[in-house]
Amino acid sequence: MAVLETRDNLRFPADVYLEGGDQFRGWFNSSLMCGLAAHDQAPYKEIITYGWVVDGEGKQMHKSGGNAVSPNEVMKQSGAEILRLWAATMDVTEDVRVSDEILKRIADSYRKMRNTLRYALGNLDGFDPETDSVVFDEMQELDRWALASLEASTAKILQAYEAYNFQAATKELTSFMNVTLSARYFDIIKDRLYTAAPKSPARRSAQTALFKIADALCRLLSPILVFTSDEAWENLPNQKLGSVHVAVFPTVTPASRRLSSERLAHSESDEELSAEGLRTAAPNINDGGDTLLTDWERIFAVRDEVLKALEEARSEKLIGSGLEARVILTADENTFAFLQKYRGELRYIFIVSQVELLPGDALKVEVKKADGAKCERCWNYSTRVGESQGYPTACERCVEALSEIQKAARV
Repeated sequence: MAVLETRDNLRFPADVYLEGGDQFRGWFNSSLMCGLAAHDQAPYKEIITYGWVVDGEGKQMHKSGGNAVSPNEVMKQSGAEILRLWAATMDVTEDVRVSDEILKRIADSYRKMRNTLRYALGNLDGFDPETDSVVFDEMQELDRWALASLEASTAKILQAYEAYNFQAATKELTSFMNVTLSARYFDIIKDRLYTAAPKSPARRSAQTALFKIADALCRLLSPILVFTSDEAWENLPNQKLGSVHVAVFPTVTPASRRLSSERLAHSESDEELSAEGLRTAAPNINDGGDTLLTDWERIFAVRDEVLKALEEARSEKLIGSGLEARVILTADENTFAFLQKYRGELRYIFIVSQVELLPGDALKVEVKKADGAKCERCWNYSTRVGESQGYPTACERCVEALSEIQKAARV
């Protein structure tokens, strides 16, 4: 009462009391008794408790024992964000361990998350979300899969936040950024981002997805990586709000709601949307979202087998990089029919120069040296390198992209 009823910015009862488990007999209980006596009401709506902080071996920390870890020292060496991420990663319902080794692992995880944001932002140069966004139905399927994956992860993260389960939220964020994005999506779209003409539909499709992903990640990370999310937010193209901490969380669109024909929400002012609580940073996924996820999980399962074969070929000195490879993929009838739809995209998905798809009894991957010559621009091998007099060392894709760039320069 001395706090909640004497400050204009607070109210009785408190939304939440936060303390260690010993306060069930202390602060939690004494406050409850006083609140009931004075107002016939508990002074808090919810209670969150956490365990004790112990050293790496599970022992209580004492200065005299030499095993204490000073938060101030951690912040001097690694920054406050490492401490925040450590706290969010731990299961706080039990005693929480901290040591130099644990903090080192947290720092490695932080760098991966920061690099994920940097990659997305670094590939948005020259992209204006108001004029360059691609309608969802016109985006390449891989980009639509990335947005469907973002929406699925967003739903889990928001649910975890609602339950104060920061560990589950952080785990889902880490998995999405490290696996879905870094190991899969970013790896595949590099070729398109780096070699396609700047304003080509293929590149704009990827940039649209990257913008949506970066925007949503800044919002979802903001309760944990306070400085990092705000720093990334300031570098989003055409950003109207000064800080991510005055924006709202992404919202998850019901799967039955068809919004795929809409452009990004930047067509309206973010200030108005934020004020109304309607800002939607999550992608607008139509009824095919679940199909996208299941289809691409199937593709990635095949991709994993191809990557294993490529690694073996590298070990045997048959190839250097994956772009030096021609993959002969034999698949059973059902898998063959499924992969036929993606025949033209398989070489980009596997990050090789050529893919030959054949029917057979079971999945089999054979790796050979790619045919043709190496394009000096995209490093892919092609039998058509040298066809262009204007660009004699470029492949057919790069010739088209260079011609488009040259044409745009003349205009």
